[in-house]
Amino acid sequence: MGSSDSALAAERLRVDGVLVQHFRESGLSGTRWDQFHRQLLAYGLTIVTKLVRSGAMFARCGQQGRFLHRQEIPPQEAEELASDAVYDGYVYFRDRGLLGREWAVERGQPLNEYFVNACVFAFPNVYRRWQTRVNGWQDVRLVDTLASLENVVAEGTPEDAVIEQQAVDAAFAALSEDSRRLLFLHDQGYSHAEIGELLRLTPRAVEGRIRRARLAVRRRPEEER
Repeated sequence: MGSSDSALAAERLRVDGVLVQHFRESGLSGTRWDQFHRQLLAYGLTIVTKLVRSGAMFARCGQQGRFLHRQEIPPQEAEELASDAVYDGYVYFRDRGLLGREWAVERGQPLNEYFVNACVFAFPNVYRRWQTRVNGWQDVRLVDTLASLENVVAEGTPEDAVIEQQAVDAAFAALSEDSRRLLFLHDQGYSHAEIGELLRLTPRAVEGRIRRARLAVRRRPEEER
């Protein structure tokens, strides 16, 4: 970065700092705040929609350590997902970044970049809700993940792989709905503690049930050979 670029970045941060101080003192109210947050939401929606439609959102989430099992998103639903991520990101930006004073000039991140990162941070939960709604628990397919984790799909001819995969599908379908739900949440990156909160189980109970469910999926194809 050249000296002129550095000067521009420093000035940008200074202006952001003045704005944030004003917004905090006004309690996030008034004409200036209304204009600012409308512009911010419009900017965020434009950027996040592009990220979702291009698939770059998944890479951005991975950079934050939040890896997602990518599923094709129909173009007409990309903006809906982006809109939800922007709304949730805005809540984070407002409550933690501004009111919670997480954003600070000293950290060197412009407000609009902080806001986009908040939207990226919010996207995994938005995406998971969308997957659950689109797929439903009954239609969840975890063959690829289970195969890679448990080495279910053996090396061999393409025909062998198809037969093996069909057997894994059948084993997964034979699991209880609770077991499928556990495997789905685990596959989507939820921790044992997070799954426990959702299903009212202890983290240890979640760990044990996931282990038994995965073992059942692995054993059934072997038993049917």
